[in-house]
Amino acid sequence: MAGEPPHRTMSLHEWHLVGPDGFPAKHRTVHVVRALRPGVTSYTYRFNSREATVRMVRGARAGEPRIDGEGLTAVELEFPRPLAAGETASLEYETAFSWQSVPPPHVRRAARQRVERLDMRVEFSPSRLPEDVYWAIWDGYQSEAKVRAAERVHLDQEYSAHRFVDELEGLTVGFMWTWPPGQEPQLAEGVASPSQ
Repeated sequence: MAGEPPHRTMSLHEWHLVGPDGFPAKHRTVHVVRALRPGVTSYTYRFNSREATVRMVRGARAGEPRIDGEGLTAVELEFPRPLAAGETASLEYETAFSWQSVPPPHVRRAARQRVERLDMRVEFSPSRLPEDVYWAIWDGYQSEAKVRAAERVHLDQEYSAHRFVDELEGLTVGFMWTWPPGQEPQLAEGVASPSQ
């Protein structure tokens, strides 16, 4: 049927690591998709940073990054062979960062279509802990999206916060944080922001 997505996310695990400099160091995703029709060949991974690269760990081959029609970076994760209707693919991929500008203090996951079983975790270096961490819902997925609701959460003994969501559709959720005054991340000497 026209307009229906070719696949559905059955399980999504997102682990985000913030390094001792206060910048996201890496992001690991374990993702299970189910084909909703025969012949599904890929999953499009979209993110809002041009300062990131995607490395496949298993389950697919990462295509070349491109800018999609909404200004996001898109990478086709191409399956080893087309999926039959009802067949699942298990993917694991890492997003690594090479920061040329200071990123916003959040990690988000947008669900344009239905996502079942979302597990999100953000972990901080013990040498640079945030002042506050919140689980939040945004009113969109673009960079200018506003926070619609937020709930303060506490870090555990591993300096991480975790949230599990049974089902998600049409929302953007994730963690956001604030740094203690005077401890906001700064670019290293000699790294100029693209706006400078």
